[in-house]
Amino acid sequence: MNPLVLIAPLAIGLTGTLDYRHFIKQRKEVFNSFSEADAKYGKVKYVDIGPRDGPVILFSTGGGAGIDLVEMFDWLVKAGYRMIAVNRPGYYDLPVDIVDSIAGHAAIYHEVITYLGINEVNVFGVSMGGLSSLYYAQSYPTKSMVLWCPVTGEYYPNKEAVNSPLGKLIMSDKAKDIISWLMTRSVNLFPKAIVTSLLNAEAKLDKQEIAEIAKSVVQDEGEKRRLIQFVHSLAPMSQIYPGMMDELEKAKKEHHFDWSKIDMPILTYASPVDKDVSQDHFDRLSTNLVNGEVRFVRAGGHFVWWGPEGEEVREETLKFFDRVNK
Repeated sequence: MNPLVLIAPLAIGLTGTLDYRHFIKQRKEVFNSFSEADAKYGKVKYVDIGPRDGPVILFSTGGGAGIDLVEMFDWLVKAGYRMIAVNRPGYYDLPVDIVDSIAGHAAIYHEVITYLGINEVNVFGVSMGGLSSLYYAQSYPTKSMVLWCPVTGEYYPNKEAVNSPLGKLIMSDKAKDIISWLMTRSVNLFPKAIVTSLLNAEAKLDKQEIAEIAKSVVQDEGEKRRLIQFVHSLAPMSQIYPGMMDELEKAKKEHHFDWSKIDMPILTYASPVDKDVSQDHFDRLSTNLVNGEVRFVRAGGHFVWWGPEGEEVREETLKFFDRVNK
């Protein structure tokens, strides 16, 4: 028997083991690079990027993503904005039980904003981050707000999305870090396949539309880089999963907002082909906002920033923030 037949599997296994260890070490280094605020809730991690004298955007990420997702919005930083993302309960080392509601997430955000000596912020919420954004805007000084495909009330995950192959991987409590490792390596090697899987799970689009959007993402170096950042922000899942599941439970409760207090300029982008967040969440904004606009684009469904229409979403978001702040 050729010795290579025995050696090759061992070499592949060893290479995989070493790469997995490198991945875990890399993600720990990212976590250790986060800033830390000494707040009443304990030591709260946060990411603070962009010019210190720029208008401040408080970024509230979607469920299941870490605060380093804010790095995906480099186009706002390049435009002169300072962006801050604050950790939530159950993510990384912040205890899951320090608050009992999504409104508590907004309180944690405000503790960090106060710690940094900032009086007023613009708020930017994506997906599940819509709830904490609305609670923040209702309770604390907010100059303006942008929402992308936001959850705005009682929320249950879409069964089709949860039962998709990708959804099953993310929702599973098994082998979380191995799944994370495989996803981060796959997005570098097969970015088009990752985009396709995400769109299949989160957008009511046909195969041709999905193929066209996936192609547009991977052919644009900036968007490809942001895709890789997005996937890396989901890792390691063992450090994120408790917070994600806690958010889902808290989101199932009824949410009551005093819409008269959410009176700052607000721009919302949503998609009629969003598989994740249903139309009633967007209708709630259309009905209740006193100084807001809800715009609809198909784009990439829940990934409303992807595709040709996604470029419009990014451009109009920047124009909106500029009108308010500059």
